[in-house]
Order: sequence, then C-alpha cells, then structure tokens
Amino acid sequence: MNENISLNEIGKKIIFHIDFDYFYAQCEEIRKPELRNIPSVVCVYSGREEDSGVVSTCNYEARKYGVKAAMPIRLAKSKLKDIEAIFLPTDMPYYHDISRNAMRIIENYGELFEQVSVDECYVDFTKITNSDFDDAKIFANSLQKNIKDKIKLTCSIGVGPNKLISKIASGVKKPNGITVVSREDAKSFISNCKIEDIPGVGPKTAKKLESLGIDSISDISNKSIFELRDALGYKTATFLVNASNAIDYSQIKVRGTSKQIGKIVTLKKDLADFEQINLTAASLCTSVYENLRNKGQAFRVLTIILILENLQHVSFSKSLKLYSASFDELHKNSLFIIKEMINNNSISLDNIRRMGIVVSDLKDISGQDSLVNYFEN
Repeated sequence: MNENISLNEIGKKIIFHIDFDYFYAQCEEIRKPELRNIPSVVCVYSGREEDSGVVSTCNYEARKYGVKAAMPIRLAKSKLKDIEAIFLPTDMPYYHDISRNAMRIIENYGELFEQVSVDECYVDFTKITNSDFDDAKIFANSLQKNIKDKIKLTCSIGVGPNKLISKIASGVKKPNGITVVSREDAKSFISNCKIEDIPGVGPKTAKKLESLGIDSISDISNKSIFELRDALGYKTATFLVNASNAIDYSQIKVRGTSKQIGKIVTLKKDLADFEQINLTAASLCTSVYENLRNKGQAFRVLTIILILENLQHVSFSKSLKLYSASFDELHKNSLFIIKEMINNNSISLDNIRRMGIVVSDLKDISGQDSLVNYFEN
C-alpha cells in the first residue's frame, strides 16, 4: 500500500474499470457495419496452413454458436459450417488507432487514469463524484454514451470502491452494461462471485484451493492468511483473503496530472426560469474555477451534463480555441451550452433534476501569473 495514501482516503475511493466489448471484432464492425448481423471471427493465423491458428475474439453472433477466444480456427469453422460467417485476420494498427481515440476520451474524462491493455483501463472518479456512487452512475452513463457517439464503440463499465471490485463488476452486464457496487455492498457482491472471477486466479490456484476443501469465495473469507500460507504462499494467501473480503489496496498507476475537474449537483427545487439556471451554473462554475485556480491549471474542453427526471442524461462538450483560466469565459460558455442543450432537446426546465459542469484537456499554468491575468482580462 502506498504510504502516502491513508486508509481513510482508500475507504472513500470510487474506481471505474472500462472494458471495450469484444474489441477486435467490434472494431471490424465499426469499419464494416454489415458485420454486426452475422457471426464475425477475428483470428490469429499461424501461416503454416490455411486454417491453422486460433480465434482472437468474435462478436456475439458467433458466440451464439459456441465460438470463443483461443479456440482453434478449424473448430470455430466447424461450428459455423452451415452458417453465413466471416473470418478475418487481425489488423493491430487499426485496432490501436481505435483504442487511442477511445482512451483519449476516457483520459480527459476522469481524474487519474491507468491503461492496462489495448481494450481496458481504470479511472479514479473519487473527487469529481465527491465519493457519491449515485453521481458515479451518472458519470458512467455519460462516459459510455460519449464513447459510443464519438467512436461508435460500446464498452462495459464496472464501478466500485477499488480496482478489484470494479474489474469484476465490468464483466457482469456485458455487452454495453454498467454495474455499480457501493462500498457497503462490496462484500456481499464478491461473496456471490465464483472463485475464478477473482483476477489472477487460474486453474492451478483453483485446484490447490479445491484440495483444501475451498469451493467458494465465502470459504476463503472464513480462512486466515496463515491457514492458506503453506499451500499457496504468503503473497497469494494474503491477496485471496483480502479479495474475498472485498479489500484491495492497489492504486491506479498514474501518468501525469489530473485530466478533469468538475462538479455535479442535485437541484433542491424545480427550475422555473433561466435566472435560476444562471444561479446554479454560477455556483458550479465558482467551484470548478476555484479548483482550477488552486491547481494552477487552464482548460480547453468544457462539458455540461443535465440529468432529467426520468434519469435520462444529456451531455455536450465544447472545445475552446485557446486554453482559458477565466471565470467569465467558463461561466459565459456554460450558460450558452446549457441554453443550446435545452432548446435543441426540447427540455422542460422543471424536468431537470441534476446539473454538472466539467472541464478537461487541462494545462499547467502554475507560476505564470501574467498569463493567468492575461486570460482573465
């Protein structure tokens, strides 16, 4: 555990795990939308013979027939022999381009960002949500929609109090699902999972646990580290006992500084006119601006989030021509976007339940007083 992070801070964490659905095959569907309705299989060919190699991934149409990753290509073709299907070689440069574009959106969306592979990442949303899991669900919906609108890519998102829970949660409602597990529900959630659902538990470890009479995560949680140490080793025993109790101290491995600053509020009463919108926006902008000021940062992308009574949420982002550290610029653009969103989506004022303002694409300007003053004047 990082000595600079207190247990109190860890207890307040909200972590997202974002997993792009059937990624390589979905990239092919983005390139050729007609593939969405037929079994599509992306393969790694060995080059020895025409059908030698294995399946890398496949879309859900192919999975209906039992095709899955790591399956020999010949076996996959035999399962689809009477079906119109397509088998494609991997196109890694293209997949990495799609990944970079999607990851760029995510990185600017959250606070702390860690990409762990071409199709998955972790993001810390603790500060921007004020450790509120209801707010986290709103941001997850907004992020998921943003990626779908801009990249045409679906993803599944797990939200939890740590990396372990969010990682498992992201796999619960695939594809294109969101699963939120609060810190209060984390122990119950993981107790209902299978041992193999714990990341890093492979057949070898599962077999050792079985030999100890351990068949469930609840069985593990009833054991002490010392009871498992001889069979599994101290490191693995510690990890599993902690995991079975929904404990994970691992931190997001950050590269760079915060990528986003924002604030979202629940409206205490129905909005009656634009003057009330102005007051709410001014309060949000003040909070965001003070945070920017304290961190010595300027922004270039402004996002407005509106949550309606039916929980539908509408969001819109605007990129400024230049970086800004001006409150007036933030407030003026926020009001303009909010009014445009309301008019373009025919939103009734009294239907708005929550409002959020987020700035991203941040730039460090600390120590540059003259530059800040220039922006503000």
